[in-house]
Amino acid sequence: MKKKIKKEAIVEEVVCPDNGNIYLAPCEIRCPLNENIQRTHSMISMLNPDMEKAKDLMLEIGHEIFEQNPLFPILCGNICGLCEEECNYKDKTGAIRRRKIIQPIGNLYMDYLKGAPKLPAPKKGKVAIVGSGPAGIMCAFELSKRGYKATIFERKQVLGGALRYIPKYRLPTEQLESLIENIIRIGNIDVKTEVDIGPKGKTLDQLKKEGYKAIFMAPGTPNPRILSIESETPEFKDLIQRLVDGDDTKGVRFGLNLLYIVDRGDAPLDLYKGKKVIVIGGGNVAFDVARTARRLGGDITVMCLENDDKSTADGIPADVEEIEGAEEEGIKIIYSRGVDGVIMENDRFKSIKTLQCTSVYEENGAFNPKFDHKDVKFIEGDVLLITIGQAPDRALFDKEGLLNDKGRLDIDQQTLMSNKKKGIFVGGDVKRVGFASEAMRDGSIAAESIDRFIQGKDLKKGRPEKEYETASIPFRIVYKDQPKIKWSLPEERMNFKPFEKEYEWEEVLAEAKRCLCCGPCLGCKACVELGIQKEIPEIEIDEQYCSGCGVCVHICPYDALEMKEKDGKTVAELDILKCKRCGVCVSACPTGCITIKDDLKQRIIEELT
Repeated sequence: MKKKIKKEAIVEEVVCPDNGNIYLAPCEIRCPLNENIQRTHSMISMLNPDMEKAKDLMLEIGHEIFEQNPLFPILCGNICGLCEEECNYKDKTGAIRRRKIIQPIGNLYMDYLKGAPKLPAPKKGKVAIVGSGPAGIMCAFELSKRGYKATIFERKQVLGGALRYIPKYRLPTEQLESLIENIIRIGNIDVKTEVDIGPKGKTLDQLKKEGYKAIFMAPGTPNPRILSIESETPEFKDLIQRLVDGDDTKGVRFGLNLLYIVDRGDAPLDLYKGKKVIVIGGGNVAFDVARTARRLGGDITVMCLENDDKSTADGIPADVEEIEGAEEEGIKIIYSRGVDGVIMENDRFKSIKTLQCTSVYEENGAFNPKFDHKDVKFIEGDVLLITIGQAPDRALFDKEGLLNDKGRLDIDQQTLMSNKKKGIFVGGDVKRVGFASEAMRDGSIAAESIDRFIQGKDLKKGRPEKEYETASIPFRIVYKDQPKIKWSLPEERMNFKPFEKEYEWEEVLAEAKRCLCCGPCLGCKACVELGIQKEIPEIEIDEQYCSGCGVCVHICPYDALEMKEKDGKTVAELDILKCKRCGVCVSACPTGCITIKDDLKQRIIEELT
């Protein structure tokens, strides 16, 4: 399955000579899994317009991405988009839509994986993985590739962790289960479900006695974050305690619990029909809850502390597309208000008392909401869904002695090994709540550390923290418009079927071609991989013949040339980091002093003769 890449086409790190930073496109800097985004965009842009004829190369591209990200068919194609947030194009006409570019590759690769061969049988030691979310799956698969026998322990009946909470209209369950099932099969990974590792189940010492040479703890954040208010009453505390204990029959429940029962198929499709539902929270999960409740028949209102200006520190954190989609579906959003009381009547939820939120964060970034107590409003409803974040099961780490004196996880941030117990590694959302791809990065880091730990090697040697230099966007007279995302009409999508339409193949190719390949050639080499060039050529400027006219500087779309004084003469100087070997300067140079050192001319002669 691992693609064999010819030596000349292997991507290289390009280091800035002045500061030692790695020079990369911003999309690749942002990607937690270091995907070669520019390379895959460039390769896809050159695929055959006939999709059937392109499938062999599509699979080759899939092999490359899978090697870095085994969850890419669902992650890159459905739910991530972190690279798009940093795309240089976003400030022009809109970011390159990588999700839409990768979808057909992912779809094809999902089919391929069903018959893909297994990795060689593991011959090294056993490693225990606690948790089957993105971090756990990544760690287990990476260890399997290194020859270890990985065993995943999952307290629930099904695998997937936090991915299970993503609504089916964004991530169909059958796709998630198929991909995880194939990764488990291919990696010869053992799975033990409904096994609790913690105060009520097995201890880490017991796992070690069973022969596991290392343990990766990635149990996620299964507990909903508890709502707290300034004027807490005994009744409010009792209500929250009942929620924590699992009693959500009073019209108040945690939004995370709703997503869980919907995933299990335990929620009737008319659960909230004719009911006013209030969702507390402003993140993407809160909007997942709101849009799920809308599909269950509810009249939904989302209320959050944050304001509607995403450009400010106090702006709502949910993605623009989530907000726009919710509003299209008839969901109302109330900004800049916080809960100051939950009113019950006859032991059922009736309304919330709210205050105007004047600020959410302090200047140093600390979360510390401030309220105007004179601005009080009551919002009535039948159901209250609290969705203000998730928290880890601290009892597990406390009992195992993995917390420091301040009650926080005590781990080495570079290796992810516990500073309290050797051989115990911790990662994923339990370390820091984030995105699935960030959790997978932890899984990859942990796998490398575990491999070194078992072999008795230095866990830190050769793993310095990297600094990056961001490549700027190339100049264009006209920047191509960002294509629209296509959604089903709101009235047609009040169900759990995916409503975002895939691009046609020609649209995929066009969007891949819109990518300006901001990063360095040596960090891409798509042209070499596809056989267009034998290698990335050198550029030579013969300063003896350079007239100093500056034509090359003015015509270069990549800002790769500038005029410099040398030995009393003005000559052109090339920035090899920015140069794309496009040849525009070669054609424009009136003295012919710039040459590309490749065999293109000879190859053309051979073709013609």
